[in-house]
Amino acid sequence: MKYQWSYQGEGYNNSFEDTTIIRNRVTYIEFTSLASLANLDYTLDTTGKRAGFNAWIKKIAVRDGSKIAMLDGKKVTMQGAAFLKKNPQSEQMEVYVPFKFAVQALDGKYDGYDPATHMVKASNIHNYSFISKAYKGVTYTVTKANGDLFTAVGKNKPIKLTSLNTSLDLSDITIRSTPKGLLLITVNDSYGEPHINSQLFQLLLKKGQIIRRTGVDFNWGSTDLVDSYNNNVVLNDGKKLRIIEDGTGKVLETIDLLDLGGKGKNQMYSIEAIDDDMMLIRNTADYQLQLISRKTGKSVILFDQLLTPEQQEFVKIDSGPMGARDGLTFVKRKGNTLYFTVEAQGLTKKTVTYNLSKLAAL
Repeated sequence: MKYQWSYQGEGYNNSFEDTTIIRNRVTYIEFTSLASLANLDYTLDTTGKRAGFNAWIKKIAVRDGSKIAMLDGKKVTMQGAAFLKKNPQSEQMEVYVPFKFAVQALDGKYDGYDPATHMVKASNIHNYSFISKAYKGVTYTVTKANGDLFTAVGKNKPIKLTSLNTSLDLSDITIRSTPKGLLLITVNDSYGEPHINSQLFQLLLKKGQIIRRTGVDFNWGSTDLVDSYNNNVVLNDGKKLRIIEDGTGKVLETIDLLDLGGKGKNQMYSIEAIDDDMMLIRNTADYQLQLISRKTGKSVILFDQLLTPEQQEFVKIDSGPMGARDGLTFVKRKGNTLYFTVEAQGLTKKTVTYNLSKLAAL
């Protein structure tokens, strides 16, 4: 008989088919390869009879010849006894467990037997990949399968704080404290092949409780480069930018990026710089860096202002998700002068400047 195995990967879903083993009228499958797909570490004890499969919040153990398994710290009785068998080609000890137990152990759904195809099926098999960071005695962990965020102190049991409600792929966590005691957790995620898409999640905590949060999928655009301004916290959902008062979490100002950008309502913007008198925002559809006056609302597209016709041609050739896009990177501000680098394939890297007095004169 065959089985169909539908599982979650890191940022994707997939399925495959393989054969089962029928033993004493119980359907078995080889578990070590399935556990590897789920990101579990496989170990054998010194006797070679007890197999363990472990990840951060998942612990499975079976013993050769026994129906009793350990699943997340509890005893479970399987339909049949597990058995271990050395693969003559790989020399690895393979572990066979009843099909239903394998589904249960990996938090999946048993979909039953299909007599038309002579196949047993399982779906929603979980993946236990995660990213984790310790900060001031607390470990923050995000599961990649669904974005669940857990906190744990020492060896205490992890506590679920919230969920990002999305799968993650190539991710990282940054955590920082604000001067007045808030905690900002930022999760950046690149997904797809070859990881040219990006999404950003921001969680603002006060005394361990979430008081503000944002989430935005920038597609193939870049994520924000700033999260603070004038000693306050900056949260961006791609359409609205919120300036949050440090300490209280109060919204001091909400900036409508769609109105400022002026390119229509079906847009997303990342933030590359913000000051009292100006903002640099980048559209995720055409990826153009736009300079905006916060006093007048007037703006310029810097690609047209700073690049020579020759540079523009190089950048256009090197455009696209994996290219230079508009070729501009903000470096710093000094007085009223903004400094940028211009770089694209075939173009020598150069520094260009823009004086804010030009924007004020528009």
